[in-house]
Amino acid sequence: MGNQVGTLKKEEVELLQNSSHFDSRELRTLYKQFRKDSPSGTINKQEFKEIMTQMGVGDQFLQDLLFNVFDKNKDSTINFQEFVCGLSSITRGTPEEKIEFAFSLYDIDGNGYITRSEMESILESMYKLVGTFVTCSGKKFDPHDLIEEFFDSMDDDGDGYISLEEYKRGTLKNPDIIQGLKLLNQ
Repeated sequence: MGNQVGTLKKEEVELLQNSSHFDSRELRTLYKQFRKDSPSGTINKQEFKEIMTQMGVGDQFLQDLLFNVFDKNKDSTINFQEFVCGLSSITRGTPEEKIEFAFSLYDIDGNGYITRSEMESILESMYKLVGTFVTCSGKKFDPHDLIEEFFDSMDDDGDGYISLEEYKRGTLKNPDIIQGLKLLNQ
């Protein structure tokens, strides 16, 4: 998509408008910047990591997780459509889109479930990035306590795995997560 240098075709803009929360003007601006930063039309993992480092996300593990969520077709590059869809989910997505994005981030191996081990790996990296976790209601957690509360409240069937459906139900019952999703839309 959009491999010609210069501008997006009308059909490409319409397709992206239908799969994102950006209008045609915003898409054209994003495309110009994307092509300026990545003349090949794709971003490889190393380029993505450099961008993330410039944005203040220096943790290699988190960079890899984010890259893997953006790289929907798993070809080890991020094309413009993948970039727009990922950016749209994070910055303008509906609560359900943001919940699904977060789930894909936590589901490291892509098997459709979040395990304690996956959650531990992610929270360890996030803890390095931001320090002690404080919820919107002011409650403080260390990573271990957060994992325990996470699984206690979301693992409905007690099998040690959290499915996407359990995750959706659990997040919608948690006032701190709901508040966090609202903050991401401001």
